[in-house]
Amino acid sequence: MASSHEPSQDTHSIPVKERAESLELQPFLDEIQGDAVMHSQGLDARQAASAVFCSLARRISDGEDVKLYRSLKGGIGDILGACSVHRGPSRAKRIGRDEFMTDVADHLGIKVDQAFRVVTTVFTAVRDRIPEDEVAAVASQLPADLADLFRRPV
Repeated sequence: MASSHEPSQDTHSIPVKERAESLELQPFLDEIQGDAVMHSQGLDARQAASAVFCSLARRISDGEDVKLYRSLKGGIGDILGACSVHRGPSRAKRIGRDEFMTDVADHLGIKVDQAFRVVTTVFTAVRDRIPEDEVAAVASQLPADLADLFRRPV
């Protein structure tokens, strides 16, 4: 028997709404530090965010890098702006998910399979603090397998 309370739209095609997360640095770092992999590997949240931001900065254009930096308020963007490990004369390199994870793992001195969890934790903390249009702009510059990790889940 069909229910008369069927939803009027497909809820699987609507992204999860932005969370009202603090735009200050310490709550951002606390969210990252709270992940189990961070504890088990003895990783520091600021170092983890820096590693992910450095690899992300290597992948997106200078203009998008600046827009993301400006979207991250309360000192969070300063972590992105301080990256110098992966920067160089050639920016916006076409790297896939495996190379991205390897970059983060090398930066942090952890195994590649652990880097996946670090990346998803940092991506979640970032995307919950920036507008949806900026999430879409960054994701549009990433290969499909990384873009899926960066976008809000549907």
